Amino acid sequence: MIFSLSLSIIKRENMTHKEFRLTVKNEILEDAGYDRKAVQYRVGDIVTLDEATFDRLQSGSFVQQYTREGAIVFDKYDFENEVAVTTITVEYSVRKLGQRKTKQQEQ
Repeated sequence: MIFSLSLSIIKRENMTHKEFRLTVKNEILEDAGYDRKAVQYRVGDIVTLDEATFDRLQSGSFVQQYTREGAIVFDKYDFENEVAVTTITVEYSVRKLGQRKTKQQEQ
């Protein structure tokens, strides 16, 4: 006996996320407010940013991020011009097996 099942998609959602990996060109210093600045990122380090932060950086804005001891401030000239972009798409869906009702299920 051969059975055939039909799978039908009843709901599908996609979520796309981008990550931007930038290489540090100029040291990025942490300012803790004590007239001393510590190196947070050295030349050659890789910094990963989300799309919103990358867009602000690309538009020419300074970006400020808070750390445990203070804050770091950087702009697009602190990084190499070439940026590696990773795009991740996650798809969620719900499917049906296509089961048919039998007499046992109707009772």
